Amino acid sequence: MKVVVGYDGSNHADTAIEDLRWAGLPEKADTMVLSAVEWPTSQALRSWGMVETDFSPEWIERIGSAQRVAGAGSDRIQKLFPQWKIEQEPSAGNPADAILEKARTWPADLIVVGTHGRSTLGRVLLGSVSLRLIREATCSVRVARSRKREGPIRLLIGTDGSPEADAAVREVCRRSWPAGTETRIIAVHEALVPLNAERIAIGERIYDTVNVDDHLRLNNAANEAAEKLRQAGLDATATTEEGEPKHLLVQLARDWNADAIFVGARGLGRVEGVLLGSVSATAVAHAPCTVEVVRQSGC
Repeated sequence: MKVVVGYDGSNHADTAIEDLRWAGLPEKADTMVLSAVEWPTSQALRSWGMVETDFSPEWIERIGSAQRVAGAGSDRIQKLFPQWKIEQEPSAGNPADAILEKARTWPADLIVVGTHGRSTLGRVLLGSVSLRLIREATCSVRVARSRKREGPIRLLIGTDGSPEADAAVREVCRRSWPAGTETRIIAVHEALVPLNAERIAIGERIYDTVNVDDHLRLNNAANEAAEKLRQAGLDATATTEEGEPKHLLVQLARDWNADAIFVGARGLGRVEGVLLGSVSATAVAHAPCTVEVVRQSGC
């Protein structure tokens, strides 16, 4: 497994590293710790690597600071995962651009970031970097939040029966979780409601039929996903709820005291089920816990 960690030395970046203890990741992995420096548009880069540049002393110091920050992040990860092979890299440019490019060219299986960061070195700001990563990354993205952990790990997994949702379930199944880890599969049905003109033209019966069929499909998808988790040795339950998916998933995570939410990067169309693209963005912005947005290879 190959993991890119966006690190800027902030408390939120430290939280993202600490959160890896409860991510079910393998004992061995290749890891790149990336600390990005944003360059002002007025300063042109002639080269990188501190050779033949026209950098000012201030920017040379910033590069050095980024290197030291990346080193500190590497040390933190190494203490938690002694067998991981860890590299570090300062990078010039917008943090989101730097992380996306490294994840694409390396290439990575997972990007890890915190929700907020510093305002200077390698900032990871909610609403900018994290949301852009879940939209544009070629791999899965884990956005970590700090929370008080009590009892077994609890994983909330959203499904709409799409291939992307199935990928999230497979990702949870293939990881190594401690005994007693609890998983809960959630499928949320958002009922179709006819407009007044449609009620007059075709009546409401067709909508009733569509809603019943879709609820049944989601229920089956949730149960099938839960069975896959049980076969992987996890304690799993399945629930199908009625409501608006992107808000209900966040509320359920709060009510159940979940440690992490797993969702696919995209989903089925509205008539067919949950719009996971919208759900993932809302979860990253508002969930009380860590959110991992799983993307299938090649997506």
